[in-house]
Amino acid sequence: MSENQVLKTIKERRSVHRFKQGPVTDEQLTSILEAGRWAPSFANSQPWSFLVVRDPDTKKKLTEVVERVTIARQGVTEAPLLIAVVVDPLKDPRHYLEAGAVATQNMSLAAQSLGLGSYWVGVYDPSGRRNTAEAKMKKVLGIPREFRLVALLPIGVPVQVPDRDREKLSDIVRYESFGQA
Repeated sequence: MSENQVLKTIKERRSVHRFKQGPVTDEQLTSILEAGRWAPSFANSQPWSFLVVRDPDTKKKLTEVVERVTIARQGVTEAPLLIAVVVDPLKDPRHYLEAGAVATQNMSLAAQSLGLGSYWVGVYDPSGRRNTAEAKMKKVLGIPREFRLVALLPIGVPVQVPDRDREKLSDIVRYESFGQA
């Protein structure tokens, strides 16, 4: 199999939950945000906005909400910055969630390619109810009601990178019909 930089970055990316002290440079941040901006979206609707959070008090408030959705909350406080991926359902009523997800993935891969780590804190709630982690984070971040919060992406220099195995390709690929391995 031929290897290239994209495949190498994809294979090396891991969810990093602990971060060292030290900044993410403005140049690194811009590169990460550019990766999100260039994500594909249905009919080029680009329904996303990216909210960069560095303020320690805001990160502390978000950490309290994150406790509702994951045990990996320490990284929200430790990471030098967080990117909240916000989408506008009016720009793309059918595919806004996928657009926000692929933008998040692009930014995570860009962070990896720059020697940084990240992890995906999924907060989107399909019901859109009040009192969910998504609703509480939207309030903390001042996100208008009509927008949706797909994910929070803590980014920083990893303390350590976990090792993970993958299923064999032959166990997960089918050809022509699902019953055909």
